[in-house]
Amino acid sequence: MKNRRAKIGFAYHLTAYLAINAVLIWINLDASPDFFWAKWPLAGWTVAILFHGFSLFSASIKNHKGFYYHLASYLIINVFLIFINCELYPQYLWFKFPLMAWSLMILFHAWRVFSKGRVKEIETS
Repeated sequence: MKNRRAKIGFAYHLTAYLAINAVLIWINLDASPDFFWAKWPLAGWTVAILFHGFSLFSASIKNHKGFYYHLASYLIINVFLIFINCELYPQYLWFKFPLMAWSLMILFHAWRVFSKGRVKEIETS
């Protein structure tokens, strides 16, 4: 059951990745076709999806390993996005949008992993 839920969660993340990046590319081509800025969130999110897939399909998964992969992705990619934003387009701080959204997601993930109800669920399985 746990493996099935993990695969469904990965499918949700993969679907969000494909849909949101398609919209970002569309906005990019519509608003500023002379500069392809959508490559940056696409590249960052690709790394995150790869981490997620690796943690899901790796043979040696521990209880909290997936969360730590997500946390590492969150930190590395957001630092990268802040750097790219400040370097290439400092007059508009767009990095705050993925940072805020991803912060909420990582907090929810931490709550699910480390909450008492979740720990009891893991212990009984």
